[in-house]
Amino acid sequence: MSTNTEESLLNSAKLLVPSLSEPKHKGQDGRIGIVGGSLEYSGAPFFAGISALRTGADLVHIFCCKEASIPIKSFSPELIVHPVLDDLNGLNLIEPWLERLHVILIGPGLGRDDQVFQTVSKLITKCKKLLKPLVIDADGLFLVGKNPELIKNYPGLVLTPNAMEFSRLVKAIIHKDMTPSPIVEDKIIKELAEAIGEQVIVVQKGSSDAIANGSKSTDPIHCSISGSGRRCGGQGDLLSGAISIFTCWSKGRTPNTNDPISPAMLACYAACRLVRECNAEAFKVKRRGMLASDMIEAIAPTFYRLFEKV
Repeated sequence: MSTNTEESLLNSAKLLVPSLSEPKHKGQDGRIGIVGGSLEYSGAPFFAGISALRTGADLVHIFCCKEASIPIKSFSPELIVHPVLDDLNGLNLIEPWLERLHVILIGPGLGRDDQVFQTVSKLITKCKKLLKPLVIDADGLFLVGKNPELIKNYPGLVLTPNAMEFSRLVKAIIHKDMTPSPIVEDKIIKELAEAIGEQVIVVQKGSSDAIANGSKSTDPIHCSISGSGRRCGGQGDLLSGAISIFTCWSKGRTPNTNDPISPAMLACYAACRLVRECNAEAFKVKRRGMLASDMIEAIAPTFYRLFEKV
């Protein structure tokens, strides 16, 4: 995809960003729920949550296992942390919050505990009934790969697989074997999205991020803007957090009849573009020693340059 086309996508994506005006109240520009965080993984939900906040969300709630709650709370006072995910009554403790949250993100630091997976499976079913916009990443993708019926024909669903996760989904859903690769043919990405559902979006992270939905009339789009060669852990979590808030902003937007790209796909493009350019900006300073935490500091100025600066 040419740079001109990418700039056209960026210009369209700018229209998703809500204005900052005095009459607004807290929470109006996005309340995000993140389901993840375990004994081993407390950084991932923090990265996703702080990314959503730095991108422009008003509030972020994290529903995690008890062992992860204190570390996450210590990372940032901005995140609202609920240590309920591994409770035997976990679903009932999470469910009252769903009405207040605009988008749910499942997966960062989730782990693969059987009891937690049971709770999350029921949560996905509940969210689907409520038509709650849902983003699934990381071990959330492992879960749905084991039970694809959980996500079939789920309107407003976004999946964000890396190369390994994508190959697993392809095997589980369209029953094809493929070697994990950062470069995947559009045909395969499109086939996977169509098999899941017309209003489902797949963001295949790779050397070029490919974004496809299940509609037969829409071709995949790409974000190929260079970041850097540095691939430290946590960058996927930053992306999932950014996708969550851009997805929130895309809801209720009327599609442009002259533009085949839906607001939901533009939201995914915007997030991919933001994180890639944050990677490039942070790398200029830290080079090979760059970490995901360095990219966090680049989110606000990069967002302003891409989406708000006139």
